[in-house]
Amino acid sequence: MLVAASAGQETAEEDRRAMHSRDDRRGEHGSKHCAYNDRMLYALVLILAALAQDPVAAVATPPIPDALAAYMPKAERHTSDHFLVVSDAPPSAIANTLNALERTRAALLADLAQRGLPATDPGMRHLAILFSDEGAFRRFAREVDGQTLATTLGYYQPSGRRLQLFDPESTDAVRAADATIAKNEAAIKARQDAVNRMRGSRLSRQEAAVAQREVDQARAKLASQRAQREAAVDDSLKVVVVHEATHQMLFECGAQSPTGLNPLWLAEGLAVGYETDDVRRPGGPASMRDERFGTFRKALLANGLMPVRLLVTTRVLPSGGGTQTALQAQEDFYAQSCMLVRWCMLERPAEFKAFLAACRDAKPGEAPEAIFESCFGSIESVQRSYVLWLREQIPESERTDAVRAAQSWSIDGRPVPEAAGTSKNPETKAPAKSMPSPSLPVGTPSP
Repeated sequence: MLVAASAGQETAEEDRRAMHSRDDRRGEHGSKHCAYNDRMLYALVLILAALAQDPVAAVATPPIPDALAAYMPKAERHTSDHFLVVSDAPPSAIANTLNALERTRAALLADLAQRGLPATDPGMRHLAILFSDEGAFRRFAREVDGQTLATTLGYYQPSGRRLQLFDPESTDAVRAADATIAKNEAAIKARQDAVNRMRGSRLSRQEAAVAQREVDQARAKLASQRAQREAAVDDSLKVVVVHEATHQMLFECGAQSPTGLNPLWLAEGLAVGYETDDVRRPGGPASMRDERFGTFRKALLANGLMPVRLLVTTRVLPSGGGTQTALQAQEDFYAQSCMLVRWCMLERPAEFKAFLAACRDAKPGEAPEAIFESCFGSIESVQRSYVLWLREQIPESERTDAVRAAQSWSIDGRPVPEAAGTSKNPETKAPAKSMPSPSLPVGTPSP
């Protein structure tokens, strides 16, 4: 029994030693796991710290082209909730641009969703490049993206998922206006100093009063010049940024596809349709900017409307001809494209939704007019409905001349012989809103 007990004790002792050995090994492995976890936690802290210093890295963005450094060596990154702006422009220009971009995005996606059209958040920031200098913008556009139109004030590049703009303060027209304003300010100051000296001389009060009135009139003229300059810059901001950002949203949120069919009239008609006279008030097909409508109205009254078949098959922006400049021809095309898009969205919403889907899925080489007719019916029937709708788009106060002109524009889009007693060139009234300064054109051709 004692022998047996001793053997049992030895066996129990061996079991205890084996257990302690296993515990020691567990402790060794546990310490290794703790060390590994500590290293992972430290790396996570470093990553979070880096993201805090560079919030741009926290959200995916399309790649910034390497070539940009040659045209914008002092580029900085600025972000909002949904946009990354790479720019060397002044802070005020960047802030105004980001504000306009965010407002455009919110208004457009809300309107598209309400109409049942694609409005998907891509899950990444949208990229915009804002140049401080118009010259650098044009060199980049020409040499990197092949944009050669002299009237281009901004453009969206679908393949690169990026928007290119320049600060309107940098244009030659604005700089010339600033130089004129500075010259006039100096002249007014010199004249005011002279008037002040006159008051201290023996000249009569009446002569000094006359001279002071001239100075006051010059100041009023100067104030008007400043207001026109600010209005031109503001108009460029709200038109160009909104127009081009609409292109960007339509492509990046799923309404259009860079690999599908994107008819020129559709792309530009949509972008013009969402322009607004006030970035705080969203645009859309229910309304049309006064200036764009004025352009369309003049074409209507002059029998200058394009037949639907020509409009939907146009592949390049018109270059003008005769007395019409390239810019005027492009603005006509933009306004008429917008009007056709409005008709599609307001009068044929289901067909328009199907048309957008067909364009996204189109194969290379498919004819745009064939896709159009597969969704809307024959172009001839569309022409009839479109013409009848156009006649209702003129304000009641202008209905007489406009309807007479519209009636002379036949159903198939060709002018018909004029009825007896009607004027060949009816008198037209000025648009409700005056046109902006011609030195800062509002047309923004895009690819």
